Amino acid sequence: MLKLDDGLNRIARKYDAVQFDYEDPLTFGAGHFVFYPQSDTRSRFAIEEQYTGKDWSDDERVPTSWTWVAEREVRDKDGAHIWGVERQGESRSENFQDVLVEAEQWGSSHLRV
Repeated sequence: MLKLDDGLNRIARKYDAVQFDYEDPLTFGAGHFVFYPQSDTRSRFAIEEQYTGKDWSDDERVPTSWTWVAEREVRDKDGAHIWGVERQGESRSENFQDVLVEAEQWGSSHLRV
């Protein structure tokens, strides 16, 4: 988990136009780790921790995988703004580097260095 956090913070430092936030997906809906462009609130890259057989109230829980989603704000048929999925995936804990690769690709394709 610390290696993932370190990697995400490294990506945030690399791209000066990115904002990296720790969020609560139950409250905000995006994920535990979320990248937003500083100058554009219409896209985001969100990562959510996944747990097997654990309740959210268990302080000792350890993620068994992470889901990630690249989203962009779009209009639905009624004209309301909703988050549309561009790409998404899941990586098991032993493959956490895959999440970093996806975050890096999203950052490099959406943000200035």
